Amino acid sequence: MSVTELKKSPDALDVQRIVLCHLESLTCVPALNRIFDSFGDRIGLVLISRRFDTAHGGFFDQLAASVRKSGIRMTFWLGFDLISAQVVAVVARLLRFLGRPALETLPALARRHGATLVETGDINGAETLDRLRAYAPDVLVVVNFDQILQPSAITIPRLGAINIHPSLLPDLRGPCPVFWALAEGRTTSGATVHRIEDARIDAGSILRQAERPIDARKSVAEINTDLFLAGAGALGEALEDIASKRTVSPPAAGRYRGFPTAAEIAEARCAGVRLCGLWYAIRLIAGAVLPTYRRSGTGRFRQ
Repeated sequence: MSVTELKKSPDALDVQRIVLCHLESLTCVPALNRIFDSFGDRIGLVLISRRFDTAHGGFFDQLAASVRKSGIRMTFWLGFDLISAQVVAVVARLLRFLGRPALETLPALARRHGATLVETGDINGAETLDRLRAYAPDVLVVVNFDQILQPSAITIPRLGAINIHPSLLPDLRGPCPVFWALAEGRTTSGATVHRIEDARIDAGSILRQAERPIDARKSVAEINTDLFLAGAGALGEALEDIASKRTVSPPAAGRYRGFPTAAEIAEARCAGVRLCGLWYAIRLIAGAVLPTYRRSGTGRFRQ
């Protein structure tokens, strides 16, 4: 399905008011641009997770917990992925000044499309729930969000809530599916768009899936970008499904894998698993110049 078709499909099904929830991430920037290219005129409210809010334990508590659990290498990568998304915004402004097309971060995308941007430390808190009710969304779309939605938030959108997850659910539920896919030596993975039906993580009914080969020579970051892009490409059909109350498969328990330990990361590293290649990160920050992610002069993603 082309981007044009993706944009047209939800019209007939009256999916006009979308909320997007996201924790800023460098590797998700291309997917966010694709989503806004297709549905930006329908996204009226954007919720960005305030990662270091005290509800999550505060910056130093989170830092210490991450180092204890996953070690310095993973902690550094997670921090870099979060902070470098801010650098993209600076680079994008420079590229546009020079007359070159550039990928935009979520705040810039929201501004360009006239969406209200709200930072939230608790999506289930009274203030954020009031924002959601006031907007009266048709659908809430989650893309790389670190907060667990409770029924109080899930039931507000008229057609429900959905999530884009970079694995072929129900397998590899959890926050690091690409790492585990590489650590287990898999050659295929994919992206899943599924319903959020309760507080279980990555466990709702599956709407759409896109299978993709994975190359062990690529880093976790690069594959993560590929899979979120695949999920963004499946979003149009998933919106059709949720509007018509179709489900591809019922929910299943699957296998949940959390953040790896420092020992598991060291073992994977010995087997050739890289969290992120420096040159890839530089290219992504500098406007995602890889052909797969490059935007055309019309502002649409090339197919």
